[in-house]
Amino acid sequence: MQATGTVSTRPRRLGARTRRAVLIAHISSAGVWLGIDVVMAVFILTALFTDDPGLRALCYLALDRFAVWPLLVTGLVCLASGVVLGLGSKWGLVRYWWVAVKLGLNVVLTGLVLVALQGAVAGAAEQALRWLSGRPANLAVGDLIYPPIVSPTALMIAMALAVIKPWGRIRRRG
Repeated sequence: MQATGTVSTRPRRLGARTRRAVLIAHISSAGVWLGIDVVMAVFILTALFTDDPGLRALCYLALDRFAVWPLLVTGLVCLASGVVLGLGSKWGLVRYWWVAVKLGLNVVLTGLVLVALQGAVAGAAEQALRWLSGRPANLAVGDLIYPPIVSPTALMIAMALAVIKPWGRIRRRG
């Protein structure tokens, strides 16, 4: 409340120290996310190009241990810190197109971890365990080739948007 008893319509802003801390968390989580994507690409590309089914099975098991939950946690940290930055800064969550697009990319990529990646990685790991136990298994990479292409591309687009800040404000109708 202002001294006159009226409620301020000015949105709350983060203090400089808090903003810097949240921004560091946001940038760091995006960097970790990109790093996990790179390691995931190494596992998947190794599985794709090796002729050794044992190495392919090992890549799938490593992917199962390494990729899904760390990616989900990192995506959620990136999402939460981005929302805090949006709400606590002049940029807002849906005030500027570039912020809205970044938010959309983050929500979609984080959702895809649960909807698509988790099942694909679990299926590949199950096939790896079948092969390791001597049973018939399908060790083809299949759709696992897409996450290490789509996710880093989308993350790089989001990073470029954060630097370039194109398109201007979203116009409100009404």
